[in-house]
Amino acid sequence: MPRLFWIPLLALALIATAQDATPPPLNRAPTERVGTLPPDTLIISQRAAEAFGKKDWPAARAAYQEMLKSDPENALSWANLGAVEQQAGNIDEAIACFSKSVRFNPQISQTWSALGLLHSNKGDTYLAISMFTRAIHEDPADARAHNYLAIAAKTLGWADTAETELLRAIELDPSYGLAYFNLSLMYLNQTPPAIELAKRHYEKALALGVAKDEIIERKLKE
Repeated sequence: MPRLFWIPLLALALIATAQDATPPPLNRAPTERVGTLPPDTLIISQRAAEAFGKKDWPAARAAYQEMLKSDPENALSWANLGAVEQQAGNIDEAIACFSKSVRFNPQISQTWSALGLLHSNKGDTYLAISMFTRAIHEDPADARAHNYLAIAAKTLGWADTAETELLRAIELDPSYGLAYFNLSLMYLNQTPPAIELAKRHYEKALALGVAKDEIIERKLKE
């Protein structure tokens, strides 16, 4: 039976690649809430971004660690280092880095979402929910945080909460295909299934570029 699935956090290590701290694609927070990288680190940040793009985790790690030597409390550098550790498969190290990031700047909503995803993948669903809730508190317009919260809520059987959060995600970002996909799964797994609602949201997800799912395709034809 299909189930709501986790969507990997994308591009967190590209939160900023220069002193101006350009907001990341997945974070709508204004620059003053995101923060900046340490001063005079433009070359290092470019090297770090290039290494991350090549999946050269040791080089990316070394670059962000070098930044932290000049500013040990820089939240953005800790978040980027956490993303490197996450991608490298070092989950506990990633959690430690993200935790330091939110300690030094609790306003970066994307870092709270990163923590939520990691804790959820470890099975700490209640802790994950608290992280996603904090992400939404910091940036109520973050559609992905609402999607993540919905998935965690569904894991605990909180169907009404999950539906509310997914609908909110779509309201905030009508082009968010994965939220439509998750809604279609939820409607399909209801008792009894809401076939028409599931079909409508599934077709919308496909139109927005989400890949076809064989299980959903088969169930919609039954």
